[in-house]
Amino acid sequence: MFIKAFGKVNLYLDVLAKREDNYHEILTLFQSIPDYDEIYLEFSEKEIFESEPELQISWNKNIIKKTIDTFKKETGIIDFNLKIKLIKNLPIGGGIGGGSADAAAVLNFLSQHFNVSEVDLFEIAEKIGSDVPFLLKGGTAIGRGKGEILEFLPPLKLNIELFTMGISIDTKKMYQKIDKNWEYLVHQGDPYKLYTALKNKDIFMIKKNAFNIFEQVVFDEYPQIKQKKETLEKDGKTIIAMMSGSGSTIFRVC
Repeated sequence: MFIKAFGKVNLYLDVLAKREDNYHEILTLFQSIPDYDEIYLEFSEKEIFESEPELQISWNKNIIKKTIDTFKKETGIIDFNLKIKLIKNLPIGGGIGGGSADAAAVLNFLSQHFNVSEVDLFEIAEKIGSDVPFLLKGGTAIGRGKGEILEFLPPLKLNIELFTMGISIDTKKMYQKIDKNWEYLVHQGDPYKLYTALKNKDIFMIKKNAFNIFEQVVFDEYPQIKQKKETLEKDGKTIIAMMSGSGSTIFRVC
């Protein structure tokens, strides 16, 4: 079977606080994008995984492996194996949910085959990764908590263009930089006002409310990402240009 694993961008992303469980409280506006990884999978006698290009991470540390193992643990359905081939189009460490998209696609496949309820499905997704619950369904949503508390909104139809920077950024490291520089960071914008502005094509309010706090820590370390954003902002076609997630992908809304 062939399935598409669609990525996402964060049209708005702020970090509100560090939690006692060492995760962070965030507020974000998720938006699906048409870019996707390709996954070919079938049931088989033993677990087989291959990818193009070959991933620089062992199978035991792969989020798809974590997805299968978590599904088995949480549902008690253990008597199956998958043969999987992944065509990796979404960048790794690019802030557009590449690994989480793969996890969500495989989880959706398993839930449909084994008739797992949507409620149980989202609970399993939360245990795999913060972006996975949104990517199960996609569209447009406000995300809170770690990103798993979702308020789905009527989907926006946007012309989004991606610019992959060829840099893999460690999300955990960028959260550590957020914590270290907390008192100096600026928080601005409002995801609800941004959503309304995008729906109404209100360019002034779009520019006023689009925001990603991670730009303040990533751009210091990777000035070429900042330069790409600034170059795109000068282009007359661009409404907003931003970094997605903790980077490194820059996207623009045209």
